[in-house]
Amino acid sequence: MLKHTLAAIIFILVLTSSTIASELRIFFVDVEGGAATLIITPAGESLLIDCGNPGKRDAERIHKVATEKAGLKAIDHLFITHWHLDHYGGAERLRALMPIHHFWDRGIPETLPEDAKNFPMLIQAYKAAGGDKSKTLKAGDEVPLKQLEGVPKVKLSILSASGQVVKDKPGAPENPIAKQHQPRPEDPSDNAKSLGFLLQFGDWKFLDLGDLTWNVEYKLVHPTDKIGKIDVYQTTHHGLEISNNPVVINTVEPRVAIFNNGSKKGCHPQVTGTLRRVPGLEAIFQVHRNVNAGPGENTEPSFIANEGEDCAAETVVVIVGKDAKSYSVQAGKNKAKDFKTR
Repeated sequence: MLKHTLAAIIFILVLTSSTIASELRIFFVDVEGGAATLIITPAGESLLIDCGNPGKRDAERIHKVATEKAGLKAIDHLFITHWHLDHYGGAERLRALMPIHHFWDRGIPETLPEDAKNFPMLIQAYKAAGGDKSKTLKAGDEVPLKQLEGVPKVKLSILSASGQVVKDKPGAPENPIAKQHQPRPEDPSDNAKSLGFLLQFGDWKFLDLGDLTWNVEYKLVHPTDKIGKIDVYQTTHHGLEISNNPVVINTVEPRVAIFNNGSKKGCHPQVTGTLRRVPGLEAIFQVHRNVNAGPGENTEPSFIANEGEDCAAETVVVIVGKDAKSYSVQAGKNKAKDFKTR
């Protein structure tokens, strides 16, 4: 009897492990208005896009999600979208907590005038964490990823880097929505140089443009659409209004939007309004409730991971099925909502 019971337990564990391994999972870690997006591919490869602020808080939160929720012992790839401290500042602390095998970025500048106080110290810490061997990405690159036999291909494409965007495809039609663009003054900050990513798992698509700003976002859909329709959109720049160009949002037409925001940073009502007008949008999720928003300007409570400023740092989690035809999104301890891939 004991032998049969043990065999049954082992079978269940193997089956559960196999099921998890064939799914694609994304954890939007609460780093209080910074950025940290952890992706686990069906092959079990881990990709962390940004790593939050300096200090122990964000690194420990990422480590906790990676080890306790994602079951990781190491991070395979760390991608830094740009050189603002809420995106790369946690690298040294995180590296002290767990191995990080590969470091990727847009290239390391000699100076960063907009953060002259912190950059020299933090960039040295970043270099030390990566053994001064980070790899430079440019627009049009594709990051080599492991593939799992029997499930759709996973592809990570670089759409933008250092102010440049991926090229138009020959013969692609002009994007009629692009004529609605309203230019703004050029952004000289490092935000405009952010790495932008398109993650594809079969037909399922996820867009993360870091902190890319208005005019460079526009280049991604003008004169042609270089992105295509998507399923999940991580709102750009934490959901601030200096990004999230409506021309881009209305071109890619996300089914689900996710704000990785803080309680007092991001999730701007103007951006929420733009998203709510998108045909086919089914849900908006937030890592935090925006405590400064007016009535009706936050999404519904069951789609918010953290209600107050003093919170348990709950995550928003996306799980894409092994056939990539459907996915679920869960905010904190609330009930998950299911969606069909477009």
